[in-house]
Amino acid sequence: MEHNELEKYLLNQTPMESESLIQPRFLIFEGVEASLPYNRNNKPENPYHVSEGFIMAPDQKIAFSKHPRYIHVLEHYHSFIELNYVYSGSCTQYINGKKITLLQGEFCLLDTNVVHAFEPTGENDIIINCLMRKSYFNVDMLNRLAGNDILSEFFINAVYKSKEFQQYLLFPTHQNAKIHHLMNDVLCEFYDPKLCSREVVNSYIIVLFSELLRVYKDQVDNEPHPKVTKIAITDILIYLESNYRTVTLESAANHFHFHPNYLSRLLKNVLGQSFIKLLIEIKMKKACVFLENTDFPIGQIVAEIGYTNLKFFYDKFKEQYGMTPAQYRQFKHDPSPYPYTL
Repeated sequence: MEHNELEKYLLNQTPMESESLIQPRFLIFEGVEASLPYNRNNKPENPYHVSEGFIMAPDQKIAFSKHPRYIHVLEHYHSFIELNYVYSGSCTQYINGKKITLLQGEFCLLDTNVVHAFEPTGENDIIINCLMRKSYFNVDMLNRLAGNDILSEFFINAVYKSKEFQQYLLFPTHQNAKIHHLMNDVLCEFYDPKLCSREVVNSYIIVLFSELLRVYKDQVDNEPHPKVTKIAITDILIYLESNYRTVTLESAANHFHFHPNYLSRLLKNVLGQSFIKLLIEIKMKKACVFLENTDFPIGQIVAEIGYTNLKFFYDKFKEQYGMTPAQYRQFKHDPSPYPYTL
């Protein structure tokens, strides 16, 4: 797909957009219908919760979608990270009740669980939503972003402290032709996938975040940022994810020349989790990778992630995901029979 073909594809009117031109409608995030007639008096009292499964396929960790034009998108929130990009025109949204207008070429990066809503957009207002599961930011991704203090902190908070921060970042890239060209390349790769497209998209995302960081640092005031703490936390997370099978609080503290009590307090203060809880979460995520991508027996997976107590693993897995490992494996291959939301 070439850039001119991408533009024609994005400007093409969808059935939902055609409906909204005839009668004002609002987007819904549950059930069979995608939108309903808009009436100020029948708006829901509480924000919608959008499940990851409603937006992304089970095997997707990152996805792009064109925001529907002409339609009211009411207050909603979700457990994935969202990057809004104005391909053309402009858009107005409300983030935690604050009115934000983005111009062509600008970005807004939304933390998990941020309540936001969009005003209806016009014919030439093309908005692209990039949606990323928290699991997208694995050890490799964190490692690539380790030098980007602002983004590293943002994603660490989004993944580990999502209920506490609920923040967003705005990037004034209105006249940045380089980033616009880069986004065109990403979208062409995503909408017209070829050999190794997933790896190409991941690489583009790293370049995109690096370019956005440059713009952000050029624009914001020079506020004091405790770089040592941020870089240390990123390094600690990478170390834990790389050594999750055998790492202990003592061995991790020794690696970073910390006292174990200091490392424990640092994790609790910055991530809001104890060392034990954080390690269990990492091991459960690793178990999910094995469940999704191998046919290993559960006992073998338990051994692979460094556990010897099968019952402990089952209890912690069900506590984390609300289902057994076998149900999780089945859900990832065929989600239709299961009423679970991951």
